[in-house]
Amino acid sequence: MVTHINLGELVIARYTVHGIVQGVGYRAFVRYCALRIGVVGTVRNQQDGSVLVVADGDRETLEKFEKSIDVSQEHGIQVMHMDKEYVDGSTGLRAFRIEK
Repeated sequence: MVTHINLGELVIARYTVHGIVQGVGYRAFVRYCALRIGVVGTVRNQQDGSVLVVADGDRETLEKFEKSIDVSQEHGIQVMHMDKEYVDGSTGLRAFRIEK
């Protein structure tokens, strides 16, 4: 489900990423993208083989971030699809970190 938010507002994006995304450096890649684009949040592996990414920022920045993490054939990473949800607010985080 995707909720529409006005540009410029702070939102939290939750992406559940499916594909070949565990054991291939995907979490480090996501963190690199977050640092480059300027979003804060977390990334962690899920038990079902997916990866959960939670990020906050304005909608335009998050759209750039989403495009950067939706990759295929990048060093063994292959994103098949991404479930996404946006909600108003902020995570309150000041950095982007990899969680275990």
